[in-house]
Amino acid sequence: MGTSCDFGSSSFDSSSDELSTNIGELDMESSSRLDGKRWSSCKSQDRINLSAQGADLAAADQRSLTQKYRPKAFREIVGQNIAAQSLSNAVMMERIAPAYLFQGPRGTGKTSTARIFSAALSCLATVDTKPCGICKECTEFFSGNGTNLIEVDASNRKSVSRIKHLLDNIPPSGSSSHYKVFVADECHMVSSSVWSAFMKFLDEPLPRVVFIFITIDPDNLPRAVISRCQKYVFSRIKDIDTVCRLRKICVKENLDVELAALDLIALNSDGSLRDAETMLDQLSLLGKKITPSLVNDLVILFL
Repeated sequence: MGTSCDFGSSSFDSSSDELSTNIGELDMESSSRLDGKRWSSCKSQDRINLSAQGADLAAADQRSLTQKYRPKAFREIVGQNIAAQSLSNAVMMERIAPAYLFQGPRGTGKTSTARIFSAALSCLATVDTKPCGICKECTEFFSGNGTNLIEVDASNRKSVSRIKHLLDNIPPSGSSSHYKVFVADECHMVSSSVWSAFMKFLDEPLPRVVFIFITIDPDNLPRAVISRCQKYVFSRIKDIDTVCRLRKICVKENLDVELAALDLIALNSDGSLRDAETMLDQLSLLGKKITPSLVNDLVILFL
């Protein structure tokens, strides 16, 4: 599959490779990054702290490719142009809704977009492009020390109790000039009692308090909640966009890979960019040239 990406001096040799593809060489660290029997069912690597700017190189190299190349600006979000442009404009025009619903398959950028939106709401830059990534608020946010974003995973029972506690302790309106953003991931698993607590704030929104609900299953959400949210549908990532993204990563990581192998990774990722990056990460740990044959062997292993 061809792409229109321009990567300058990057080189991808399409010649065949005779190297052994003994999958037994996959180490335990590599295998632990998979969850599920198929690539399309890989679970999200949620609750990951945002990567610190200027972090020690040795520490940075220990992160997975998904963590290392997590987008930090709207322009870096792959395949979700409508959502990225609309949210960026909302920040620039200061037209912020009290509640948003991000729905779509896993690995399509919902949580990353929510984090970037939160960073943009706190950004102190006077330029149109936010988050700027260099002001005090952005620096703290992307180093994991920001205080305006609160994330909870509704699939975790402990998180449900935390949601109730947070809702009971939202600061009174006008107490801060900064936005407070609450992100509820896997919100289709929220109980009816918790939704009732949310409805109190959706019916009577507080100034500078924003709720972002993230789900893969919008059919299980209360219609009353959906009708009060600004909704964004995150579609599966196109193969060509996935390949472009993987090629950029390969250049930065100096990986020896055939373009046909990246096409095959994209095909097997089922529209999930995170799954594609995870698969590339797996293959890079083998220490060999990444070929279509190697990709096929790894895919078959998890069928």
